[in-house]
This record gives sequence, structure tokens and C-alpha cells, in this order.
Amino acid sequence: MKKTLVTFLILFYSLVINAQENILLTELNKIDAGDNQVFHIIKNPISNLEENDLIQNLKKKLKSELNTIYSCMDSYANSKELKLNENETSELKRRIEHISSEFYKSKKYALVKTSGGIAPIYGVGMDTILNKKVAIVYLGGDCSMTEIDIRWDEITSIFNEKMKSLLSK
Repeated sequence: MKKTLVTFLILFYSLVINAQENILLTELNKIDAGDNQVFHIIKNPISNLEENDLIQNLKKKLKSELNTIYSCMDSYANSKELKLNENETSELKRRIEHISSEFYKSKKYALVKTSGGIAPIYGVGMDTILNKKVAIVYLGGDCSMTEIDIRWDEITSIFNEKMKSLLSK
């Protein structure tokens, strides 16, 4: 009886530990460092996202599935140049929140950061947030902040805030 109980406890403990693991970090271990890891995360397509008429029109207008972190962030950051209206940019914000939620549901915990200055960081790091290992995607940057950089930071913070709120559960 003791052996059965001990075996059960070991099995249960290993399942709990594995359930907390970040699947994204496991995937990154199989990918060469640098650009490939960054691209794996920000261009990781999410399927089964909610569709509505506005998203379908935006997908046609932008010639994009709008199903990756990058596609939403880039479209939002360049929204002025792409002549997107307020409803379209609001929909991109909702879309990036949905993508963040799907990353979380898939146990792919990630945050996206820019690091300005004279020595910007570009690549993927790791941090522990609320006892969960989180991939941190550093996208570099420079000392100057353009209007596009400001919009990029705005949409990035929406993704990150959603992920942080989900991680705190």
C-alpha cells in the first residue's frame, strides 16, 4: 500500500511540475539562438481566433491573417501610414489581447520588450514571474523615439499587460 501511495504522489508531483512548465521555452531549446528564436515567438501563428466583419475586412486590407504578435503589432505601429481608422486600430488592440490569451492558454508565456539606448538588447531571455518561467523577447531599439515607436510600445504594452494579468491567476 505504501509503494502505491508513494508512486501516486511521485506521479502527481511530476504532473504538477510539468503543468507549470512553459512550452515555449521547450520549443526554443530546439532553435538556434538569435533571430530564429525571436521570429519563432513573434511570428508564431495562432489558429481559431475569433472572427468578425471588421477583422475580415482588416485581413483583406492588410493582406495578413492577423494571427501573430508581429502582424498585429506591425500593423498597429504603422496604422497612420496604412490609413487605418479608429475602429480598425481598436480592433487590432482587441486582437493582440486575444493572441496574448491564446499564448497563455497554450502555456507559451511570453512578454515583448524594446530596449532603447546605445546598447539595445535583441534576442530572447527568460525571467520568472509569479513562479512561472516566461520568455522575454527583446526587440532592440535606439535612442530616438518616433511616432511609430510610440505606437509599437503602446500595442506591446497591451499584449504584456494581458499576459501579466493572466499569469497572476
